[in-house]
Amino acid sequence: MLGTYLFGLREGLEAGLIVFVLVAYLAGSGRRNTAGPVLAGAGAAVGVFLALGAALEFGPRELTPEARELIAGSLSIAAAALMTWTVFRVRRAALRGTGDAALGPKAGGMALGGGAGVLAVTAFLAVGREGPETALFVWSSVRAVSPSGAGGSFEPLTWVLLGLLTAVLLGLLLHRVAVRTGPAGLLTRTGGALLVVTAGVLASGVRDLQDARLFGGLADTAFDVSSAVPPDGWSGTFLGGAFVFQPDPTVLQVTVWALYLVPALALFLSPIGSGPSARVKKQKATDEQAEGGASAGTTA
Repeated sequence: MLGTYLFGLREGLEAGLIVFVLVAYLAGSGRRNTAGPVLAGAGAAVGVFLALGAALEFGPRELTPEARELIAGSLSIAAAALMTWTVFRVRRAALRGTGDAALGPKAGGMALGGGAGVLAVTAFLAVGREGPETALFVWSSVRAVSPSGAGGSFEPLTWVLLGLLTAVLLGLLLHRVAVRTGPAGLLTRTGGALLVVTAGVLASGVRDLQDARLFGGLADTAFDVSSAVPPDGWSGTFLGGAFVFQPDPTVLQVTVWALYLVPALALFLSPIGSGPSARVKKQKATDEQAEGGASAGTTA
């Protein structure tokens, strides 16, 4: 049953780590009150896809492999887009000094543009992109339990749930460690980690669409380290769950991963004194001068 446990662990890590790192990133920007919408979105995804999986497993219809890949790929790309938007929006708001501690929860939500709704949708997509496959596996494990005891077994269900629970505990531990290291550099560390994971999510979505035959190039493998990092082993499980790593990516996957991650990290790690932040500081100084002049005129 090790394979069943590792499956649950990998699927849980792929979804759970994104959620907990996102919450840590928001905490690093002073938005601790936004954890609720993120967790609500993640919980909604679990509920929706468990219901969908039950309908497909026990109902008259089933989802074809191509349809599953198409759903997973589309959700992955949408999740990557929203995660990227969130990372840079929060960073920009933090540089402008519009954190919750300074302006309050309402202003912090306004600084994010879409507020709680965007965060909830982001978490929903991040968790939901693995939803169909995981839900079907969980319900097939439930079906394996026979009430009469004739050939039935609780083992598959028990092991997959233990894997998912382990992933949740690891995510909580990572979040606790990240937040306890102190605010200095927390925004940069967690934001950079989110962008690395987002690059993997985007590349994984492209691979899913290739598997669905929407894109070509499935046979063009960039490299293959499956013998060194077996996807169904411990190393493959942790790398795949934490970084959405695949041991045999296609050329298109690697290309998309690099074209996204290099400029995204360069923009995110750009010096605070250059680019948009410099313009923000200049604008703030101009506004302060205008306000000071208006105040002096009124006094006179």
